Amino acid sequence: MNTLSQLYLPGALALWCALLFGLAAIWGYSLALRPGDGGASLPFARRAYGLFAFSIGLAALLLALLLIIRDFRIEYVQQYSGLELPMHYQFAAFWAGQKGSFLIWLLWGTLLGLLLRRTAGRAEASVMGLYVLTLLGLLFILVRENPFVMLRDSPLDGAGLNPLLQDDWMVIHPPIMFVGYAASAIPFAFAMAALWRRDYDGWAARAFPWALGGFLVLGCAILMGGYWAYKTLGWGGFWGWDPVENASLIPWVFGTALIHGLYMERTRRRFRRANYLLATLVYLSVLYGTFLTRSGVLADFSVHSFVDLGISGWLIALMGGFGLLSLYLLATRLPKVPTEKNEDPGLSRGTFLVLSTITLLVAASVITFGTSAPLLTRVMKNPGQVGPSFYNQVLLPVALLIGLLVSLVPFLPWRGTTGRELLRKLLPASVVSLLVTAGAAAAGVRDVLHFLFIFLAALALATNLQKVVMKARSGGMRAAGGYLAHVGVGIMLLGFLASSAYDRSTKVTLEQGVPKEVDGLTLTFQRFVPRSAEDTKEKMEIRVVREDGSSYLAYPRLFMNDRSKQVMANPHINSLALQDLYISPIEFDPGQPRLELERGESGRVAGIDLRFVDFDLEVEGNALAAMQAMQPVTVGAVLEVTRHGRTERIRPLYKMDPASGRVETPPVALPGGGQLFLAGINASTRKVQLEVAGLANPAHLAVDVTRKPLIKLVWYGLYVVLAGGALATANRLREAFARERLPAS
Repeated sequence: MNTLSQLYLPGALALWCALLFGLAAIWGYSLALRPGDGGASLPFARRAYGLFAFSIGLAALLLALLLIIRDFRIEYVQQYSGLELPMHYQFAAFWAGQKGSFLIWLLWGTLLGLLLRRTAGRAEASVMGLYVLTLLGLLFILVRENPFVMLRDSPLDGAGLNPLLQDDWMVIHPPIMFVGYAASAIPFAFAMAALWRRDYDGWAARAFPWALGGFLVLGCAILMGGYWAYKTLGWGGFWGWDPVENASLIPWVFGTALIHGLYMERTRRRFRRANYLLATLVYLSVLYGTFLTRSGVLADFSVHSFVDLGISGWLIALMGGFGLLSLYLLATRLPKVPTEKNEDPGLSRGTFLVLSTITLLVAASVITFGTSAPLLTRVMKNPGQVGPSFYNQVLLPVALLIGLLVSLVPFLPWRGTTGRELLRKLLPASVVSLLVTAGAAAAGVRDVLHFLFIFLAALALATNLQKVVMKARSGGMRAAGGYLAHVGVGIMLLGFLASSAYDRSTKVTLEQGVPKEVDGLTLTFQRFVPRSAEDTKEKMEIRVVREDGSSYLAYPRLFMNDRSKQVMANPHINSLALQDLYISPIEFDPGQPRLELERGESGRVAGIDLRFVDFDLEVEGNALAAMQAMQPVTVGAVLEVTRHGRTERIRPLYKMDPASGRVETPPVALPGGGQLFLAGINASTRKVQLEVAGLANPAHLAVDVTRKPLIKLVWYGLYVVLAGGALATANRLREAFARERLPAS
């Protein structure tokens, strides 16, 4: 379909008005910075920003309404939505494409700006001026690539949402991630404003809650994205070191280093110069990740990458502009920032916090280098990317060092201590760690490096948990947020090792109707389940019998992505206390085709003649009455089976529960061998769908069966990290509000 130069006028006007009001706000804040202004220009700047926020909110509201009413005249609505989409996926189409995702990012940033305007204190003019400048960088993209472009014709339906994005986690994951992206600009604005005004005191305290909040929100988004990949993509992991995955991880790791640096500045007046650089790295890494994701440079290396909208040049200009600004301010102002000399003893909290921050910077730098490999090798004949093995090998020593540092910090005082005193304090936690390590040896761990990894992870968990308990008993739980987050780090490290190094994966091909032993389990591929109005993805039914004789039905999915024409695999995950049983489909050979017969019609499959005689509506009570009462319904089909000149009747059943939508089709033995399923009933045509299993040329399903031990520790550990971050953020906000009630410093 061809597009016109015509735009949906209300939405386009809202964006142009936002541009006008944003420029006016910057003008007002710049006037407020003039000597002698005395804050006279601030009311004008605030009103301009309020109108800017209103315009952005109006544009976002209009796009959401156009999606909800399915106005397919709008190109963006037609590209990412459709008549058959449920409403929550229809709304999620807002951020399914580049234009909508930039708009939701800009919306969150604008709303955060309303709060920042009230909390920036006497630095409002400079901080808000720089912050609005970051928002205008996004707005220029939307003005250039307007989401309100209209089509020449009015289509009856849209192209629909990518099936990969039709997942509840993807409904909430991107908006949360963009809150984290938007928050990254606030510490950057505080830092640059402080350098610009040569006012080096106070900015860190005001930026600290924002840095903690950004760490918390972006970490939450990473958790959701990892869980979505684990349960949806079917490759058996939660993090594949994909360049687009790393685009959100890099600023999170830099942000983790920033909150440690700001903590050092608040408590010891240390790290003051480094914090300006860290705040800059957090924001610039967001812009760099956006460039990698949306410029198209990773299109050949990542399934998540957006195609190029033609905005690569603007993204480069955006990175370059803010990069040059920060480079100029850092080069000219940083040497003049007063800071305390490093007089911390070797075995002191200050020294180990510095080492922890350096370790995080090394980790972020390694991930950035690996992520940039497709870009760095683009000039070569065969550009490529580094694989997961690169990250696993290079970051393993980093993980060990993090485990050691996190273990020791809780018992290191600022004034320093002796090695003997430190060992005495570590003794109880060390005993617990040795017991955990011994348990790992009993469970089959033999690698010496893995023993060290487990010991340090358990030690980090134990020492920080001990400190959390001490804080709680002394009534000071408010200050336990950092320790609680470090407890989560220890839990996650254990989960990383167990689920990655000690998973067991077996690839096997299952013949329909034939049980097969796989790693202590008995798997039987029973049938192929076609898509329906309630479930738009095909799936396979596998009966899994455990070692204790209990069983359950697994439904992995293998379907065609209608947009990309790629075959997609969704695993079935049976989550147990100590492991996940992960069954992911690889390939499906349908074997014999299905039969669909109307009443009185005959057909032949696998050498067997089948005739559909009639429905049996009284097989387990009156089916019509049960259906009207919304009770479980059982419908039978009377079939004549002719094989080797002999005819017999069988009665397969189709059981459904209208309340839950659950359907059961128990197999019926065929005379002479094999099984038959009543796979479906078409009420409108009064036809039945029949599927035969266990005969010549049966269907085959190749699956990957994986046991993921202690995978839950990864999710639980990140929950604890985020809980600690939330506790620390609440405490810092409480301190900030208390400071607001004091005279400005």
